[in-house]
Amino acid sequence: MSNAQDLLSILGGGAPRPAPRANPTSSEKTILSFKAGKMNTELQPNGKYMVSPDNRRGEINLVWTTTNSAPSSSATASGGQLTVEWKDRRTMTTVNTYPIFPNDNATFERVETGNDADRVYLLSSGTNSSDSRHFFWMQDKENQPDEDNCVNFNLYMSDYSEAARAAGTSAPTNNNENEAADNNAELLRIMQGALGSQG
Repeated sequence: MSNAQDLLSILGGGAPRPAPRANPTSSEKTILSFKAGKMNTELQPNGKYMVSPDNRRGEINLVWTTTNSAPSSSATASGGQLTVEWKDRRTMTTVNTYPIFPNDNATFERVETGNDADRVYLLSSGTNSSDSRHFFWMQDKENQPDEDNCVNFNLYMSDYSEAARAAGTSAPTNNNENEAADNNAELLRIMQGALGSQG
């Protein structure tokens, strides 16, 4: 093919270029999972909230969703999104989903109930509204993993790069920008060749 035909091809003329191969837009991976029941919060006439356990056998999953597009905000600074899911272990269905963003200052901490045997934890997204406070009770027979689960939970919520690393991923590149850079380099090579042939 001549230099002129190569140039036309890059600029959009000549024979049509094959379409780029389609990539999946996202992929999900559970980076932390442990048995836990959720707790129901009910507003009382005195203005306070009563917290009571939901007796269903449950599971908390911390899910990292990787996106292939370039990050567009600080919420996806590491090319993904973090979500907390509560699943009913009997039906294996996800009942509640809570998206977590870096600027939420979300925390997962043990709640002191006055009874050392209670293993109640609070997921809070940094505000005092009831919609941002979710209580859970641990259902693993052994309480030894509780502390490690809590530490990792807070690590992944506070540092998206750690969540991405736990999922075995990294921030994606912008495929469109890479393709444009390749085309510009090829265009420059052809133009230099055409000018050289005229000398």
